[in-house]
Amino acid sequence: MSSSSRGSSLSVQLPGMLEKMRSTDSDLRLMALIDLNKDLARINAPAPSTSAPTSARRAHETPSYADEHTEREITTMVLRLLDDPIAEVKNMTAVQDVLMVHPSLGAMVKKARPPHLMTIVNDLLAGIATTDKENEENEGRRDISCLALKAVVLEMPTEGQHTAITVDTIINKVYPLLTKASPPKTPDPQLASELLQILTDIYIRFAHIVTSSPSLQQTSLEGLLAILTSSRPSIRKRAIPALSALVSNNPHLFDTTLKGQVLTGLAQRGEAGKTWASVVASLARGQSASKVGALISEGHVVEAVLAQTEDLEDCEAVEGALVAIEVLVLRCPTEITPYVAPLTQKALQLVKYDPNYAELSDDDVDMDEDDEFDDDFEEDAYADDEDVSWKVRRSAAKLLHALIGTRNELLFDFYKGAAPTLIARFSEREESVRLEVLSAFEALLRQTSAARAAELASGGRNKRKRSEEMDDESATEESATSYLRAALPQVLRATLKQLGAKSMPTRQECFVILRHVADVLNGGIDSEAKAICGAAAAALRSSDGAATSSLTIAALSFLAVFFKNHSPRHYVSYVDDIVPPVILCMKDKLQRVNFEAFAAASALASSVRAPGSASPMPASFSQPVQRFFTATTEVLADTSVDGEVRERALDTLGTILVHEGDALAGSYSTCLPLIQSRLASETTASTAVIVIGKIAESPSCKGPQFEKWLLQVLPEVVVALRRSRRTTSKNAEFACLQSLLNRVGSALPLKTAQGIVSELKPFIDTPTALQVVALILAQQPGCRDVVDSQLLPQIMEIVRTPSVNPHLVDALVAFFGAYVDGDVDCATRLVPTLIENLGKAGSLPDATAGGTSTYTSTARCIGAVVAHSQRNAAGVLAVFQKTIKSSKATESDVYLALLCIGEIGRISDLSASSDLFERILAFFKNDSEEVRSAAAFAAGNIAVGAPKVFLPFIIKRIESSTSGPERVLLLHALKEVILHSPAAQLETLADSLWAPLFADDGAKQANGKSTNGQAEIATGDDGVRNVKAACIGKLTTTAPAKFLPQLQNLLRSTAANRALVAAAVRYTFIDTSSAYDELIAPIIVEFLSLMHDENLIVRRLSLASLNAAIQNKPHLIIDRLAALQPLLYQETIVRPELKREVMMGPFKMIEDDGLENRKTAYETMYTLLATCFNRIDLPTFTDRVMAALQDVNEIKVLGLMLLLRLGQLAPTTVVPRLDDAAEPLKIIMKDVEVKDDTVKQDLERKEEMQRSALRTAVPLYRMSTPQQAPAFHHFVGGLLASQQWKDYRDYQA
Repeated sequence: MSSSSRGSSLSVQLPGMLEKMRSTDSDLRLMALIDLNKDLARINAPAPSTSAPTSARRAHETPSYADEHTEREITTMVLRLLDDPIAEVKNMTAVQDVLMVHPSLGAMVKKARPPHLMTIVNDLLAGIATTDKENEENEGRRDISCLALKAVVLEMPTEGQHTAITVDTIINKVYPLLTKASPPKTPDPQLASELLQILTDIYIRFAHIVTSSPSLQQTSLEGLLAILTSSRPSIRKRAIPALSALVSNNPHLFDTTLKGQVLTGLAQRGEAGKTWASVVASLARGQSASKVGALISEGHVVEAVLAQTEDLEDCEAVEGALVAIEVLVLRCPTEITPYVAPLTQKALQLVKYDPNYAELSDDDVDMDEDDEFDDDFEEDAYADDEDVSWKVRRSAAKLLHALIGTRNELLFDFYKGAAPTLIARFSEREESVRLEVLSAFEALLRQTSAARAAELASGGRNKRKRSEEMDDESATEESATSYLRAALPQVLRATLKQLGAKSMPTRQECFVILRHVADVLNGGIDSEAKAICGAAAAALRSSDGAATSSLTIAALSFLAVFFKNHSPRHYVSYVDDIVPPVILCMKDKLQRVNFEAFAAASALASSVRAPGSASPMPASFSQPVQRFFTATTEVLADTSVDGEVRERALDTLGTILVHEGDALAGSYSTCLPLIQSRLASETTASTAVIVIGKIAESPSCKGPQFEKWLLQVLPEVVVALRRSRRTTSKNAEFACLQSLLNRVGSALPLKTAQGIVSELKPFIDTPTALQVVALILAQQPGCRDVVDSQLLPQIMEIVRTPSVNPHLVDALVAFFGAYVDGDVDCATRLVPTLIENLGKAGSLPDATAGGTSTYTSTARCIGAVVAHSQRNAAGVLAVFQKTIKSSKATESDVYLALLCIGEIGRISDLSASSDLFERILAFFKNDSEEVRSAAAFAAGNIAVGAPKVFLPFIIKRIESSTSGPERVLLLHALKEVILHSPAAQLETLADSLWAPLFADDGAKQANGKSTNGQAEIATGDDGVRNVKAACIGKLTTTAPAKFLPQLQNLLRSTAANRALVAAAVRYTFIDTSSAYDELIAPIIVEFLSLMHDENLIVRRLSLASLNAAIQNKPHLIIDRLAALQPLLYQETIVRPELKREVMMGPFKMIEDDGLENRKTAYETMYTLLATCFNRIDLPTFTDRVMAALQDVNEIKVLGLMLLLRLGQLAPTTVVPRLDDAAEPLKIIMKDVEVKDDTVKQDLERKEEMQRSALRTAVPLYRMSTPQQAPAFHHFVGGLLASQQWKDYRDYQA
């Protein structure tokens, strides 16, 4: 139904509706309004989508909800009902009730005509202006009018001239009500708060109108500044968000007026200073953070706010100042950096401020005699209604949390300075403060965990050494885990005290802390195992459903980590107390409790005995493991249990069998059929497959009964593979098959093998299926006939199908190797078959037809056939020699022959064929580029097989060749030699190979910068440089002491040489050997300083080298990041001078020569997060990530990936910045406007970009709250509520 027909329907109902509204019966009047709301909701509902363009649909939409007469009558009557004596009628007129029914006026203004909209607004403003306080009805009318106006502002259209007039009217009439009343007639605080909320909504919804009107801006700013001097704190508090919203969308107001006001206000004390500190905090939370940051950089702001913490008698002022500083730490991290030390000291001082008790030193936490005194706090439940010092301590703890969470580079300093104080405050008497203290210490542990992960990623190095430039004798060992280990006794003592507290949130947070400690230290808390296990058992025994579920989950989660990281001997005495409550939790009503209980049981089973251990299970664990086993099988067999819970039970049963299977051999008849039955269930089949694979690999599961069961379940796994054909990945099924086949071995029955081969036919085009077939051929040669008849034709088709999947080619090589092993002489038949499989083609296919990948795949397969049938190698080689000698051979025949000769030459000595090498080199002058490339491949690989004969010839030709193209081909041949020669052989050849790589290749040598074209000329051909760099990098790692100094000398050479060095260094870092680390470590910064080179390409190559170093040798980089990070971040900046206009046919396009550098820089930043997180400059890093979201699409994708990963690693840093990401995300999520020249690819690229944005936004949405990021939550919540993106509501990263 169109809006026009729906409006006509409302006109028909008008007489009856008006009659009810005029009735003296209040129920009829209320019913009339309910009917009106329903009709308006139906009229305002969006019309069903059609194929017509948006503009066409808009043209046919009715601008109003009814005709002129009907709208006028309804407007008059509804406004009249605002004065209805029955409150329920008035409320229905204006207020949204708890069921979220649209208020009448709010629904009417959505499509109201301008005159009627103005009538509504003027009437409501008149009602608000009622000043007769003696008349309670007028006061009620005022309140109702205020609420109705709020609904109108939220629902009225945002565009149009009439909207601008309405907004102007509201602003100019509301401010006099707030500012021009004399003290005896100050506005009611509640009314003033509502009016200020209306103004805030206007500044947000109608920002474009206010921005375009200087008079509205001036009126608003003057009014709000006047309100900030009000004597009513509640009014001042409500005015601050309005001021922030106004300034966020009109930033010039900050520079022209507000900046001076802020500095003046902060210099004051008392209420004024507190108000302006709140203003600074509010501005920093919003889009004015950059303005506040600039003001901080100019000085005095932080000092002024900090000065307000001196008067401890005014706890409210101190709390406000600390809250403001916390916001500045989170929102202006770069500018606040110089103040971090004094802010930390102040927070540590104030977190201990408790004037009602004598201050204890931080070390008092060690005093056992204080335990009884601390327990008295719990028993006495001391309370002083006038004592508000806890607000100061709580704010100080929050500030410490913010500092610790955003300053990973100061982790060691926090352990030295903040950790003792936080540990001492675990016994804080006020629960809200205590929880914040525990949360701050948890943040410290999270940072420690991230630092430890980075240390492990950097080669397992858990220490920090001073740079090589300093004296070795002064080298010290330092790590985050060492600091935590030093503080561990105090942490455990303080935590154990709180585990006995009555407060469930406190006990829950203590278990979280213990879990982090055990995880970070890989154990370490065994000294207090008795007390900890007792506390955990007590927490589980007290579980009574949803009321204590959080505590139960925390305790179970801790136990899983505790069991995983501690030897069984540390908790064997207490396991009998823990097992029964864990078993009860397995059968709890709450799913999350079940999950954690099974995870704890799995961890205990894994800890008791390592998989494959020859030693028997300790007798003391026999009964607990048996009880877990019994409980798990009971849950698994209970069909009334939730499917996901049974899936977890199945996984736990598998873990128990993997580790203790031999001790449970008597129960195989019970558990193995249960596991097998899960294969038939669609919900648990995937888990069952994984479990079967794990227990098949486990040596603990053995015996005739088990071996018989494996043969029974093997065909069913194949059936499960077929049944899951619709899934995207079947890696688990194939892995299970391989595990079963390896375990069964030669006992595999022929019939079963043949059945598996037949079932694999639909999947034979996958690498894993080919690997399984190769395994079956090795274990049951009798199934060869089935392979020949059912699979080999299809495999041949795969070989001749163009593919760039290296895993598939490797699997084909493995298959043909296994196939030939079963009949060595089949090589004489198989090689011709493979050749004929390619078909007859006079010329090689071009890229559109799949390129030459089929030839390279076939050559590799033939190479595998020859490698497994060496006695037939000569005969196969003769076939290809004949081809290259024949003048009638086609281009494709010659190409394949050269590739195959190279594959054979790599594994065989072909020096006996005296003229072969010369014939291959003759093809360097062939007209076909592909044939020339194949000739270089063949020449290099036969030199690998006979280096003493052929390598000197290649080197001599490189030195004597005057032809640039020939030299490039010889370099490619040399690359094959270097990359495929054994290490020992390469070491003896290194000296002879080095010089040819620096021979002049004809590139123009030049120094200089500027455009990309000039940079390319200066640095030479990319292809030649990459070949040389790969060779130089390999040789350098072979003899680093000899070649590293030579590369170092080239850093001050030409641009071409600098580019070559930058590219070569990348290849040295790709080599993960540590043999040359000590040699390159002192000069690594010198190599990577090429990121600051004047040549654009040299900088990009150096960035790629840094990326390789961070990924493969982070231990060499981590201590030098302070010098390298600024160079990295500099390359992420968009440089206008690198953009140029080029003509593409009739169109002008913008080419950005700096794009590749930015892409490489952001890719390097992503790698940095994985290996060196604890040394990242988080403020600058986060700024550059936010900048990426406003770059071109290629960079935006990287920015989204970085934002999500950074949010997972440093939520304290990212969550406060999410509102900054809201606007770039809105641009990304805006649909493409379809034009005549819009192509399908544009729409597909845009949709993929939007999906990438949601994959980032949804996890961040879940890890934050609307209070932390209101704009971000409003936007992402709206997306998830839409039908278009509803599939992402349950998305998990």
